Amino acid sequence: MLNYIIELLENSNIFLTGGGGVGKSYTTKEIMRIYRSNGKNIIALGSTGISAVGIGGVSIHSFFKFGLCGNYSELMALDNKQKGRLKELFDIIKNIDLLIIDEISMVSADLMEMISLRLIQGEFKGRLMVVGDFYQLPPVKRQKDDMALIKFNYAFESTAWYNFKFKNVELVVSKRTSDMRFYSMLSRIRLGIIDDEIYQSLKSKITDIIPSDSIVLFGNNAQADMLNINKLSQIPNPLISIKASSKIYDENLHISAYDKWVDSLNVLSDLQIKKDARVMFLTNKWGEYYNGEQGIIKDINIADNGNVISINVLKDSGEIAEVEPFTYSLFEYEKDGDSINERLRAEFTQFPLKLAYAITIHKSQGMSIERLVCNLNNIFANGQLYVALSRAISWSDLSIVYTKSMDFYSYLKSVVNVDKSVSEFYSKEKFIREDI
Repeated sequence: MLNYIIELLENSNIFLTGGGGVGKSYTTKEIMRIYRSNGKNIIALGSTGISAVGIGGVSIHSFFKFGLCGNYSELMALDNKQKGRLKELFDIIKNIDLLIIDEISMVSADLMEMISLRLIQGEFKGRLMVVGDFYQLPPVKRQKDDMALIKFNYAFESTAWYNFKFKNVELVVSKRTSDMRFYSMLSRIRLGIIDDEIYQSLKSKITDIIPSDSIVLFGNNAQADMLNINKLSQIPNPLISIKASSKIYDENLHISAYDKWVDSLNVLSDLQIKKDARVMFLTNKWGEYYNGEQGIIKDINIADNGNVISINVLKDSGEIAEVEPFTYSLFEYEKDGDSINERLRAEFTQFPLKLAYAITIHKSQGMSIERLVCNLNNIFANGQLYVALSRAISWSDLSIVYTKSMDFYSYLKSVVNVDKSVSEFYSKEKFIREDI
């Protein structure tokens, strides 16, 4: 399928989709590697800061110079003030061979129109590949968005989407779990289906006992933060506070823009840990650890000057990982002859760890979690139930907390809602469906 997608990209734009754990990220990174090995100019963009880090690129708003604009009219007003910066951007756009946008489900129709405008302005002649799953978390609506525009929610509801004439490719074989019964149930939940098998199976997983080596997914930040703080306070070892370091190289980078980028990284500016605390990894390091993997802090190695230089984590697999600070880079693309290079604007350095007792469903996207407890009491967005359950690697290591007064079946039916426009989109569009 990988070679087939590359062949399709010779003449077509691509929408690459599929449920959680089917290999969308792997496929995307392999395509990027192949293109770069052939000397092609690639721009990789994420709809959020953390998705940009995951794909090794920058955010959509940063690259396209969108500022805080949320729609076409706001962008027109901003563009009158930044004509010099736009000329540089358009020079880059003209030279792009492949533009990739990750987490397309979180891109609104308005944002899709703005992206299209920029590509038209820059005389884009390359290929566009958008990646994501519209059954997962939807675009975030701004408070001030006009009510008349809210119905034009998803990227595929924009005129721009259809002008791109995407070939739709759906990956359908799970790489996260080998339990085909579990994967079959997840696939139905993704489509908004709660049948008797799903109800009875999920009901059998309800427990009031949370294993000490598990991670709990919550619907909101407050609950996750509270559990992490409480668990850490119960460990009798000294508290170690690790402050992140930052460097700004671009004097034109506004501190507000830098702070917004840091906030989007899912990394703590002040990491508070103790020996024997459970932590999870926030990045992938080939052969060492992966995003969502967990373990116990065994040693915190401190230099003579008092700085923490490394942290030894006993992974649940039994292996020791020596974790060093990870540097997140904020860069922008610039044209250099016929090539497109990266120019470093700022850096943020911190250990890629956080306490692993709890995390929000939203921040768990892209993670594979071994011992998972899903607290389903506060599911509030379309796709949240599916995102939460599909983080699990193993059905046998999945537990559910549910304490609401509403009977469980009625609750599942009420929160599994799939946006009608999403289901209609997937049913009416033609998809090429194959394993990779």
